[in-house]
Amino acid sequence: MKKITLLLIGATFIVSCGNNKEEQMLYDYQQKNVKALNFDLKDLDYNVQEIEKIADITAADSIKQLKQELAEFWTKTPEQSLVDTLSFQYVKIVLNKSIAQQDTLQKLYQESVLTAIKIDDYSYELESKRKRDKAMDEMFDYKNTLMNVEKLEGRYNEFSKQPEAVLSTKYKAIYSLKNPMLGNTKQTFDKVFYTNKAQTEFIKEDSAEQK
Repeated sequence: MKKITLLLIGATFIVSCGNNKEEQMLYDYQQKNVKALNFDLKDLDYNVQEIEKIADITAADSIKQLKQELAEFWTKTPEQSLVDTLSFQYVKIVLNKSIAQQDTLQKLYQESVLTAIKIDDYSYELESKRKRDKAMDEMFDYKNTLMNVEKLEGRYNEFSKQPEAVLSTKYKAIYSLKNPMLGNTKQTFDKVFYTNKAQTEFIKEDSAEQK
């Protein structure tokens, strides 16, 4: 019994002396960053002052963001009422109608180009080409928007299957290190980091507040 107790105490001591899971994930993330610049974190007096969980990011949170992005295809600064009510189906219907309209226009203007060539009217030909090209550009823009909307819809439908699922966890971290690009000046950073779905690594960060 004493032997088992001693082993447990020893294991606890070893864990306490090392990084916890979040600190290790942060270390690995920062190490990748500095390695890309041919530095090693061990040489930069790296120190974590604080790291704490802020919130889980669920599929439901992502659903809200996707609806926001959909509304921004409609207008740059959508009101919340539009975000709440605008549907993917409605946006796709409008886009498909716009694509068909521009396709019809570019074909009509192409016929005008051919007519202008036959009657040898150069200015009429140039104007018709300009209108044709504009209609084609708008048609391709609408097609590109439709493709992006369909991608959003696919993600929206996937997240809607399990809205309570945790996709990422948000952490706040304060850490310091020497910046070799600034003559090894010691800097402290306050950042927000996001984990992957498996909670095994940090994959993204928000802009830093440099102190």
